[in-house]
Amino acid sequence: MTSPRFSNLAAASIAANFADQMMLALLPLLLVAAGASAGTISAVVAAHAAAWLLISLPVGAYADAVSRRRIMTAGAIFILAGAALGALTLGAEYSPPWLLALSAFAIATGVVMLILSVFALLPKAVEARQLASANAVLEFGRAAACIACPIIAALLVTRQLGALGFALAFAGGLLALIAAWALPVEPRQAGTQVALIAAIRDGTTFVLDQPILRAIALCAIAWNSAFFGLTAMFAPYAAAELGMSIAEIGQAWSIYGIGLLLGSLAAAPMIRLLPTGFMFIFGPATSCFAVLLMLVGARRGETWPAALAFFALGFGPMTWLVLQTSVRQIVTPNALLGRVGATMSTAIYGVRPLGALAAGGTAALLGTHAALWLSALLFLLSCVFLLLSPAARLRALPTAA
Repeated sequence: MTSPRFSNLAAASIAANFADQMMLALLPLLLVAAGASAGTISAVVAAHAAAWLLISLPVGAYADAVSRRRIMTAGAIFILAGAALGALTLGAEYSPPWLLALSAFAIATGVVMLILSVFALLPKAVEARQLASANAVLEFGRAAACIACPIIAALLVTRQLGALGFALAFAGGLLALIAAWALPVEPRQAGTQVALIAAIRDGTTFVLDQPILRAIALCAIAWNSAFFGLTAMFAPYAAAELGMSIAEIGQAWSIYGIGLLLGSLAAAPMIRLLPTGFMFIFGPATSCFAVLLMLVGARRGETWPAALAFFALGFGPMTWLVLQTSVRQIVTPNALLGRVGATMSTAIYGVRPLGALAAGGTAALLGTHAALWLSALLFLLSCVFLLLSPAARLRALPTAA
């Protein structure tokens, strides 16, 4: 995995994920510090997540027909534009939340374009037997960003330097642009005019016809709805129910990154040594445990369960993510990788704005405590989808398509 192509893909992926995680950490803290309501916070977080819902399928359709290097370049430019808009918005005398939401949407759009292109190019950069390890390397980079970004964001917000967070996201976009330019130019395939609806249908049909991919998609829909509901509501929940400061909230989020990092290191050995079916269940099951632990902490007035819960939310789901990404790359024909990747990304990430909005609505009606219970129920549903599928009975990784 030391080829220049893989190195450039890894650099682009890590840079994009750094910009993405900076926004996920920075935006809720900025709004909490400004006294924004739970509804406003959930709406801005939903705008960030909406890119996966609105952009994934069109990008996936074009990723199988045009140069993926060109798509990555365009994605990096979106990150640069969104970060510049965010910095200018915070620098103005009045910073309307909708401009921050637009900035977050632009950055997330660029991240979608980069990540889907990297997913489709990775099987060409490494051998099939190396996919789990290669995906683990990419997720290790995302995990490192998840550790650093909440701490950095909390420090910047407490010192009223939030615009610098957008400058750091801009730097991530610039690195992604350089890495994309360094990739070899792909020849355009003959007869690759894109029929968008047909391309989306091809990817969706393939996923629905594959029982394991269908189970992964259903699990991902429930899990990510739960996770982004938790993402939107944790900052106001922690401030109101646990009495945590901005710095303490950032530190708790950084524990999530530690869980991701250790999960990325453990994923490939665990996938080799443990039954595949067990590994499919392990990630969602740890998520259920994590939210229950967080709720128990609130009842007792303690903050350490929140940190432990975030570690569990990072470690278990990371091993699941590496596993399901590798399985998708194994069972999907190369000609369909972009379209299938887009379909799965819509399932995995596209429901996040819906989860954030649902949590915000629940919090407005019943409080942030009830919003966390909603996340717990959705995490449980993600386990049920897998338990009822052939994925839970796998002893080893499936064979190639």
